[in-house]
Amino acid sequence: MKKIYICDTDREFIENKYHDTKSPFNPHHKFEYHGTISEYSEGLDDAEMRAEMDRFYEEGQGRDRALVKAEAFAFVLDHAKINVSAEDYFPCIYNWGRPLEAPIINKWSDELFSGIDGLTEQIRDYRRAGVADMWLDTAHVVPDWRDILGLGFTGMLERVREYHARFKDEGSLDEKQEAFFTSMEIEYEAILRLIGRIIDYANEHRSDKTELTVAALDGIRRRPPENTFEVLMLMYIYFMCSESIDNYQVRSMGNGFDRALYTYWVRDIESGRFTREEIKTFIAYFFMQFSAIGNYWGQPLYLCSTDYDAVTDISELTLDILEVFDSLDIYNPKIQIKVDESTPDAVLDKALDIVRRGKSSFVFCCVPGMIRALMGCYGTTYEEARDCDISGCNEMHVRADEANMISGILNVSKAVSYVFDNGYDVIYDKQIGIRTGDVTKFASFDEFYSAVIAQLTHLIDEALGMARKYEHYVAEVNPSVMLSATMKRALEKKVDAYAFGVKYPTSSILYNAYATTVDSILAVKELVFDKREATLADFKAALDSNWEGYEWLRQKALRAEHKYGINDGEADVYARALHTWLSMYITGQKNSRGGVYKTGAPSTLHFIKQGKTTKATPDGRRMGEELSKNSAPVIGMERRGVTAMINSALKTLPSLNSEAYVLDVMLHPSAARGEEGLAAMRELVKSYMRRDGVSIQFNVYNAEMLRDAQKNPEKYKNLQVRISGWSILWNDLSPEEQEAYIIRAEGLGNG
Repeated sequence: MKKIYICDTDREFIENKYHDTKSPFNPHHKFEYHGTISEYSEGLDDAEMRAEMDRFYEEGQGRDRALVKAEAFAFVLDHAKINVSAEDYFPCIYNWGRPLEAPIINKWSDELFSGIDGLTEQIRDYRRAGVADMWLDTAHVVPDWRDILGLGFTGMLERVREYHARFKDEGSLDEKQEAFFTSMEIEYEAILRLIGRIIDYANEHRSDKTELTVAALDGIRRRPPENTFEVLMLMYIYFMCSESIDNYQVRSMGNGFDRALYTYWVRDIESGRFTREEIKTFIAYFFMQFSAIGNYWGQPLYLCSTDYDAVTDISELTLDILEVFDSLDIYNPKIQIKVDESTPDAVLDKALDIVRRGKSSFVFCCVPGMIRALMGCYGTTYEEARDCDISGCNEMHVRADEANMISGILNVSKAVSYVFDNGYDVIYDKQIGIRTGDVTKFASFDEFYSAVIAQLTHLIDEALGMARKYEHYVAEVNPSVMLSATMKRALEKKVDAYAFGVKYPTSSILYNAYATTVDSILAVKELVFDKREATLADFKAALDSNWEGYEWLRQKALRAEHKYGINDGEADVYARALHTWLSMYITGQKNSRGGVYKTGAPSTLHFIKQGKTTKATPDGRRMGEELSKNSAPVIGMERRGVTAMINSALKTLPSLNSEAYVLDVMLHPSAARGEEGLAAMRELVKSYMRRDGVSIQFNVYNAEMLRDAQKNPEKYKNLQVRISGWSILWNDLSPEEQEAYIIRAEGLGNG
C-alpha cells in the first residue's frame, strides 16, 4: 500500500499557495498569480511594489547596475508580505512574481538591444519567420551548492566580505569591482533580514509545524545547516530569492539532490534527531512547493551523481526520494537520473517502474556519454566532465565553474525551404536566406545538398553574429549577484560570474527539426535523383501549394524508403553527416564572453512554435504542422520499432553535442509490462549508455488509451506526457498536440 507523507488538508493548502487551483491558470505566466492565502504580514501589494521598482530604475540611471539591482532586491525582501502556516513547513512570499523583471531588468535589456544597430529588427525577423529564437538567457544556472551548504548564508556573506576587505587593503579594486562586492553583501544581508522577518512572523503564529520551521530558519540565519530539514529550508529560501526576486533561475536543487542531503540524513538518523519516515515527510512538503508553483518547464533536480572516485554516489536515501516522489503523484519537480555502470539495478528499476506507470517526469543521463561530450568540446578535465551538473532539462555544465547561455534555437529545416525559394521566406515575405539559385535547374543531388549546407552555414553565421553582439553585456542587463557569491573563481577574479568570472563562460546554439531536415533531404534524393519519380519542379510546386493537388507526391514522400530512425543504412549516413557537420561547425567557435559555443539538439517547445511558420517540407509535412522533436524521428516514422530507432540515433554520435542530446522513446505498455518488461527497459537504458548515448526519456502509452483520454478527459486528470525536457498533463495539451502523440502511439508494437 502506498504511504502518504502529506495529509489532504496540508496538500490542498500548498496546492493553492501560489495560484487558485479552481481558477484558470497559465503555467507560462506562473509569476502573474497569487494563491488563496488571505493572511500575510504587513508589506506592499503588487502595485505598490511596482511603483517602488519604477523608482529604483529611474533613480538608478548612470549608477552601477549591480548596485541598483541589489538595492532593489533588498527593498523587495524588506517590504514583501510573508506568511507562515500551520499547514506547511515552508514560508510563503507574497511578492514572489519577479518584481524586478519588468520595471528594471527588461528596461535594461531594451536599452541594450535598441542601442545595437539593426539587432532588434534582425532578431525579430528570425523569430517571426521561425528561423531562430534569440535571447539573452539567464535560465540555466546551477549555483555551487557545496559551498552554499558548507558555508550557509552567513558563511557566504563572510567570504564575500573577506575577499572585499583583502582586495580593498591591496588597493586593487576599481569602481566596478567595488560595486561587485558591495552588491553581493547587500543581497545576502537582505536574505538574512528576510529570514529574521519570517521568524518573527512565525513566532506570532505558532503551531506544531512552525516550531520546526522557526528552529530551521534560526539555524540557517546563524550558521551553515546542520540537519536535513535545515538543508531543505536553505535550498527553498535560496531558490525563492534567486528565481523569484534576483531573476536567475535555479536549475538544480543541489549538485545531486541525494548527495546534498546524504551526510545530514545519516547524521539525523544515527543521532535520533529525525527518523527516516520524518525525513521523507519533509521531502514530500519540499517537493510540493515546486508542484504548486506550476512552472511549465518544470523544476529540475538530479539523483545518482558520481563521487570523486567515479563511483555512483547512491544510498537508501536515493530510493527514499524516489518513493516520496512516486507517492505524491506529481510531475513537478522533474528528475534526472545519472546512469553509470555502477548504478544499482534497484534504483534504475524504481525510476523505470514509475515511468512505465505513466509518470514521465524522468530523463536518464548517461555519464560516459556526457564525459565524452564535455571533454571533446572545450578542454574540460576528466574530473570536471565526470562530476558535471545536469542543468535545466538535460544540459551538461561544469560544476561551479561554467556559466552557460543558450543564445538561440535554430530551425535547421528552414535551410531546405530556402533552397526551394532561393533564400526567400514566403511565409514571412522577406529575403532571409542567401540566393542559392533556381532549384528547378539543379542538375544533381550534390548541387541540391550543397545548397542546403550553404543556407545552413548562412543561418548559423547570422545567428552567431547576433548572439555575439549581445552576450557580452549579460552582466549589465542582469548582474548575477546571488549566483556570483557562490562561485569562488568569480570572487577571485573580482567579476560577475556570467561575465568572465568562471573558467568556462560558454554559450549554446540548440537546433530544432533535425529529423525533419534529414528526411526532407532524403525524400528529394530518393524521389528526384534515385528513382526519378518526380522532379524538383514538382516538389517546388507541391510545397508552394502546401501539397494541394500533389497528394500523390506527398504519399510517396511519406512512404519513402529512406527515413531517419528505422536503422536504414543510407538514411543514417546522411543523419550522421548532418549531425556531425552541425556540431563541428558550431562547437568551439568563440563567443563574446571569453568562451566558446556548444551545441545541443533539445527542441523545447520550438518544434511546435517554429513549425507554425515553416512551410511544407519535402518529407510530407504540411505547412504549420509541428517539426520533429529533440533527436527523435519524425512523428509516425518509428516504423521498425524502438531498437531500430535507437540504433539510428547512436549512429549520429550523440556525444558530439556538448550542451545536450536527448532521445525520446515511446513504448507500448505491453513492452514494459511485468518483470520482463522492466528488465527490458533497464537493459535498453544500459545499452544506450554503454554505446555513448547521452540522455534518453520515455512515454509509455497505447493509442487506445490516448484516444479515450481525448474523449473523456475527466477520467485522466493525472495522465502525464513527456513534452521535450519536461512533463505536463495530457489535458493541458492542445487537440493538435494530443493528435501528434496518438499518431506516434499508433506506430508502436513493432520491433
